[in-house]
Amino acid sequence: MEVYEHDPDLREAFSYAGRGSFDDSLLDEIEQHTFTVYVIADVKGYKGLKEVLDVGEALLKAGGMAVKIEISGIAHTRDEWLELVQNQDYFPIYSSFVTLLGDDECYYSCGMKAFGLRDVITPSSLSPEDAAELINNFNLYSLVEKVTFNSGETFSLGESSPLCKVELIDDYKYEEDDIFFNPFGLVALVAV
Repeated sequence: MEVYEHDPDLREAFSYAGRGSFDDSLLDEIEQHTFTVYVIADVKGYKGLKEVLDVGEALLKAGGMAVKIEISGIAHTRDEWLELVQNQDYFPIYSSFVTLLGDDECYYSCGMKAFGLRDVITPSSLSPEDAAELINNFNLYSLVEKVTFNSGETFSLGESSPLCKVELIDDYKYEEDDIFFNPFGLVALVAV
């Protein structure tokens, strides 16, 4: 754990990472904060993340205002985090630690390294909705069923869904020293 003095950029960081869930009064409180506490955890699995939830809960109950997951850039209000602690199903925890991003070339997840897994990347030829459905379902399937894929295997959301070829590749989206870099690599899913 590391403790830092007041950070003048914290309001902006939480405003952006909160994805619209932080109202102005909470952002004003964050702007007036005294300390920032960073919890550094080498967690690689669902069980370990449950312990991170508990640590976050304790810090919030001790006067914390919000939680930000640095490895995916997602922030949570106090109420959101405390609700997550009570509802420890796979999808709420997954979506609290993993975000989906996109650019002109591809859509991809960021944060699966918290579970000790590869992030998923798909070409931007898919619609954003189809890419999100594919990525989320693949990630959740890998997480819940503890399935390990090999390059060349295939994956599909169902009988009427397109078949995707699995390719295991290194994370080329981020440099190794970047907080978003996934040392486990990426799973490239390309429609066959």
